[in-house]
Amino acid sequence: MNKGYTRSDDMGGRLVLRNVSKDFNGFKLVDVNLTVNPGEYHVLIGPTGSGKTLLLETINGFHRIDSGSVEFNGRDITDLPPNKRSIGYVPQTPNLNLNQSVRQNLEYTIRLRDLPGSWENEIEGILDLMNLKDYSERPTISLSGGEKRKAALARALILKPDLLLLDEPLSSLDITSKVNLRDEIRMIHKYLDITVIHVTHDQQEALGLADELGIMRRGTIVSSGTVEQVYSNPVDLYAARFLGYENIFDVSYVDSGQKITKLATEGIVIRTTKDWDGEKKVGIHGDDVIISKVTPDAIQNNIFQGRISDTMNIGPSVTVKISIGPEMVISMSKRRFWELGLDIGENIWVQFPPESVKPLKE
Repeated sequence: MNKGYTRSDDMGGRLVLRNVSKDFNGFKLVDVNLTVNPGEYHVLIGPTGSGKTLLLETINGFHRIDSGSVEFNGRDITDLPPNKRSIGYVPQTPNLNLNQSVRQNLEYTIRLRDLPGSWENEIEGILDLMNLKDYSERPTISLSGGEKRKAALARALILKPDLLLLDEPLSSLDITSKVNLRDEIRMIHKYLDITVIHVTHDQQEALGLADELGIMRRGTIVSSGTVEQVYSNPVDLYAARFLGYENIFDVSYVDSGQKITKLATEGIVIRTTKDWDGEKKVGIHGDDVIISKVTPDAIQNNIFQGRISDTMNIGPSVTVKISIGPEMVISMSKRRFWELGLDIGENIWVQFPPESVKPLKE
């Protein structure tokens, strides 16, 4: 791709956290267990205060842990200082000298480690890889938000780390800058095959980048697995809401048989194929709901006729609320909305498969 900056053989190692705990000024990590495999893009999602940044800082060696261990490629790095860990870290606020140019920031990073030899080829290569050559001599303070993030990412990558940590790399950017930087991060990961841990509170960002996904809550990881596993099977009400399950209903047991459990909610009975263990709530993601003006013939699905109670334009999408007893929320593209010709007060058919009804622990 470019000759000045190429991956090293060590990029893309395996990280293992075992029962890591840390109390830092009231922010806590509690028995965190995490395995990130070589070359994996692992995204941790959670709200502000859930411990995401503290976890990255701890992996990077900024904090001495209270208990547990940190291993990389089978080597215990728990007590190593940050400069001995071969980790690239991009904090939420780019760690750049704003009075220096992008090139000077990269040169400073190399001098800071007192590295021998010439690094000019690597500097030229990373500027080329990150599409920063046109800005390389400009003071960093004059760059846009997206350009500053790219410069910070270049600084983190210049020393060819074994592991890359990204703290909310797309936050506070305009939509164009966010899409461009997301695509460049995806390209860099593919090209370098580097192991990445990326933390965010944005579910769409997480789903668009992750190989593996984890959900953080109160300083620990409450759910982890492939994107499909975590997204399709939320472990509890907290995870479901964070993953965009807007249709969450109180239910009571009706009966069960032939791998189907029937549950009542607000005057209707819905069916689920998921294991039900007395949970009082279920979640149905809007992506699993189909609406139509024509009577559905998929009799295996949950099918109800409802009435459109509200529509809301939200950016490029339209959110439609439909009363079927409980009120369901479905988001769709504006094109799809226009094609269906939906109006408030209109009757509409709603269907969703039994496997989309997820019992949720509270």
